[in-house]
Amino acid sequence: MKTCLTIFCITLLLVSASTFAHASDDGVDAVLASAEGLFKAMQKKDYAAVWSGLSGESHATIVSDTWKALKASPGNYTEALVAEDFAQGDVLARAYWDAYLQHFNPSMVLEDSRWEMGPVKGDRAQIVITYKKAEKPATLHMVRESGMWKVGLTESFWSRK
Repeated sequence: MKTCLTIFCITLLLVSASTFAHASDDGVDAVLASAEGLFKAMQKKDYAAVWSGLSGESHATIVSDTWKALKASPGNYTEALVAEDFAQGDVLARAYWDAYLQHFNPSMVLEDSRWEMGPVKGDRAQIVITYKKAEKPATLHMVRESGMWKVGLTESFWSRK
């Protein structure tokens, strides 16, 4: 009886550990897939998809910065209209992301860099990305919003104000 109980407990522990590891791998895969999806959307210039892959904080920062730049020029843009334009990948979004991509090549991240998972804590995760010619890696901050992993682009790369 003791032998059967011991075997049962060991089997239960092994199955539980395997299930936990598999669930953990799925979580890591989801983080990596979201980041990869964002950079692939940049490659395709699918700016609505880029926007949907960004965190809420990145949305707020980009909309605010763009709206502040537009206030100086004539036009009837509001922050809400700027946000709508970015969500739909319209004129402002195309101008913004085309300019962004003149200085950033997503292929460098997708094809010429090594990706390593950093810590995953609750709804936050980090991906350490090292470009083949870089001395130091970049840390990509990820955040889970409404069950989906989003890239914290401004949280990762914009300087703090």
